[in-house]
Amino acid sequence: MAEKIRVMIVDDIPETREQLRKLLSFDPDIEVVAMVGSGEEAVSTVTKTIPDVILMDINLPGIDGITATGKVVELIPTVQVIMLSVQGETDYMRRAMMAGARDYLTKPPSADELLDTIHRVFKLRQKMQTGPLSPATLGAARGGQATPTIRQGKVITLYSPKGGTGCTTTAVNVSIAMQAMLGTDYKICLVDTNLQFGDVVIFMKLQPSRTLTDLAQHAQDLDPDLFNTILVPHSSGVKVLAAPQSPEEAEIFQEGGVEDTGANSRLKTILNFARQEYDYIIIDTAHQVDDILLATLDLSDLFLIVTRPTIPEIRGARQFVELLQKLNYSFDRIGLVINSVDNKRMGIQPEAIERAMMPAIVHIPLDERIALKAANYGVPLIIQNAKTPLGQAIAGLAKSIHSRLTEAPPEQEDTANDTQRRGGGLGRLL
Repeated sequence: MAEKIRVMIVDDIPETREQLRKLLSFDPDIEVVAMVGSGEEAVSTVTKTIPDVILMDINLPGIDGITATGKVVELIPTVQVIMLSVQGETDYMRRAMMAGARDYLTKPPSADELLDTIHRVFKLRQKMQTGPLSPATLGAARGGQATPTIRQGKVITLYSPKGGTGCTTTAVNVSIAMQAMLGTDYKICLVDTNLQFGDVVIFMKLQPSRTLTDLAQHAQDLDPDLFNTILVPHSSGVKVLAAPQSPEEAEIFQEGGVEDTGANSRLKTILNFARQEYDYIIIDTAHQVDDILLATLDLSDLFLIVTRPTIPEIRGARQFVELLQKLNYSFDRIGLVINSVDNKRMGIQPEAIERAMMPAIVHIPLDERIALKAANYGVPLIIQNAKTPLGQAIAGLAKSIHSRLTEAPPEQEDTANDTQRRGGGLGRLL
């Protein structure tokens, strides 16, 4: 019989404790081993019951949930605390993460959300107990300071001047294809920077409770726990940094100002932090040239322009390439993706587009049935259609991106040299 997940419930309201107990009773893999009504009781009980997971209310009589979390984690370092609160403010979330909480849910959580979170953090606990000692763990075991793993993730941005080209579909499916190709040793982050009308979560059937908005106000003091708590996990292993849930929430990014290059300061800071945590950061974008796009342009190791074989879209893509030339943007960082290619129909052939612009990295074939079904059901096409010509083209694009970015050692650049990539800000040109 599989090991059951031992759960302790900490809430000062008896009815709430009982409701949570009944909800958890529907999962045969979960066993509630204790229910207490205060932080002091949680601290005194945790060493007797040894729970795997604690559901901790943040507002408790006596010592609050955040203080209690710090104490129980000190007593049992492997215990996974899920903080529950009626308040969804980022400040509470950050304080909870700093105290040692593994996740933060707004009350009342849905049954699926709560059960999924419990199972996910339990898997993290198992890794802490049975996984090989990492340098960080070894340093802590010896009483020394942990040595963090320093990444310098690659940034891939997908952009199209026109809507409806399949930019979001490509970004979503390439992210999943790269995760499948590279395995769990690589961390893939998909960022939706279409701040007003982003659709990435719809294409992946996700319901995020936290978005880029939650990071924006803390852009200058980010830490790994806060950052990774905001991201939404997808079943493929890809982590998603979702766009704001409403257009007005995007206004917070305008409060941070822009750099001399014209790039949005807050978004650029967030993306720079993401590079330290993830191996590949894949960015979906809106269809305008503004400070948000320029932030991604400054940091991109590869900037993919997506177009379909139609005159308006080709014209827009060419105009954008010309703009990049004016900005002195390095062409070895640009790639062309031609989507919806159908050689059986009369129309512009991809070879003609390449002659007018540049060689394409990939020709993605047209398959409206698969693409529409995937978008409407929220199931990325690469999951169920990997062996189709469409799926193989997406997988080929993922392989080409990885090969292109690992063929040679990257240039040693820092953010101070971002402007050299494109010769200055957009404002002086337009």
